[in-house]
Amino acid sequence: MNAPWRAFLDRYPASCRPTSPPRPLGNAGGLSGARLWRFDSGRGSLVARCWPEDGPDLARLSGIHAWLAGAADLGFVPAPIPTLDGRTAVEVDGRLWEVAPWMPGVADLGRPPAPGRLRAGFAGLAAFLARLGPAGSVGPSPGLAARVAEIDRLLLGDFGAIRAAVDRAPADECSTLARAWLDRAIVLAPRIGESTRKAAGRPLPRQPCLRDARPDHFLFDGDRLAGLVDFGAMGVDSVAGDLARLLAEWVGPDRTARAAALASFESIRPLSEAEARSIGAFESANALLGAGHWARWHFLERRRFDDDRAVLKGLRRGLERLDGATIGG
Repeated sequence: MNAPWRAFLDRYPASCRPTSPPRPLGNAGGLSGARLWRFDSGRGSLVARCWPEDGPDLARLSGIHAWLAGAADLGFVPAPIPTLDGRTAVEVDGRLWEVAPWMPGVADLGRPPAPGRLRAGFAGLAAFLARLGPAGSVGPSPGLAARVAEIDRLLLGDFGAIRAAVDRAPADECSTLARAWLDRAIVLAPRIGESTRKAAGRPLPRQPCLRDARPDHFLFDGDRLAGLVDFGAMGVDSVAGDLARLLAEWVGPDRTARAAALASFESIRPLSEAEARSIGAFESANALLGAGHWARWHFLERRRFDDDRAVLKGLRRGLERLDGATIGG
């Protein structure tokens, strides 16, 4: 085992140290830039995560870990394991590391998923958010405010910068999709921006939320939710943002599945009228911005992803949602 691994794992109880060589998992399909390794230990199967340099800082990561610890007894939340001195995040060579239980199960990426998993997933999300609700407050949604600012930046010049970068790029399917997004988004952005700005001014209950509720993060054993993973984007916002993201990515336009998902959620964590109305505002803003994120990352920032087809899939998915977008909220 190399020096960073020894310096990291020596801070944990002996029962947490590997009994076999750690197996690299890359980023396990995530977009946070974190690298993961799975290993066996005296406490069962564990996963080590190394956060990227531009990931959450120590204070923010420790706050996320505290939220997870408060929900660990739900059975599907992998709260990070404390070190010998009680910390849950360890800094080695300028990078933050953590160790948590490995969560079993597989994601259901059907759209919509199997009915039993749909109900279990949304009920599990509700149970997790309900557990964190007492830490909340009331005020405008930071997520909606951020979306308003992003739409404003597009209208004030970013559309032009992205188009120029796309025009300089080789002609391929990604550039074709990016141009299609630009053509549609430029027309819709003023109206969606106006409706999002209106929704962003309304006070909402705010609490710790996932802020990245994707179907890839819900792991199942049969119809049982066995794991909820990847909490690096957590922060204080409205639960409407989590619901909007998961409904769009996992349920889509199926009205029957959408009703079942919301009923499962509200059986555990009822929504206020303002929260229910705000789901539409998040959805329309996300539909406008989704493909644009991939266009920016690929053509302007030249980011690289473990999945060579991630950009293509992201652009296609974003265009599909923009085509079906309704301006609401």
